[in-house]
Formats: sequence, C-alpha cells, structure tokens
Amino acid sequence: MPRPRRTLTLKLPDEFIELCRRDGVPPETVLRGFIADLCGITNYADDPRDDGYASHGSDERDMAYEYYERVGYPYWNR
Repeated sequence: MPRPRRTLTLKLPDEFIELCRRDGVPPETVLRGFIADLCGITNYADDPRDDGYASHGSDERDMAYEYYERVGYPYWNR
C-alpha cells in the first residue's frame, strides 16, 4: 500500500524564484526534479508515475546525492 503524500509549505527566497523565472522553469519543477534525483525516483514510459517525480538520469542522481552527502545531511543525527 503506498504511503500518503506529504505536503510541505516552504517560503522560497526571491533569488531562487528569480533564477527559475530567468530560465523559464517553474520552481516546483526544479524542486521535484532534485528530489527525484536525490531519491533515485524513476518514471518509466511503460509504467508512468502520476505524481510528476522523475529522475533526470544516473549522473544527476549521483550529483544530487554527492551534494546531499557533502553538506553532511546523512551525518547530522549520528
């Protein structure tokens, strides 16, 4: 049985909004893509996801996790 979706309200800084606006990409798309890359969420053409989460590829997954690990998030509570 799938887990319930979580909703998070987050105030985004103007700099992030401006970056997205300049590049013509919705902020939700950027955040959803990063989350998918970080978590290794795949979206197959023959079995598409309905939530819009899809990794951009193996290199992007590696780089997202590298960033996460380099910041130290996995070690914050150890």
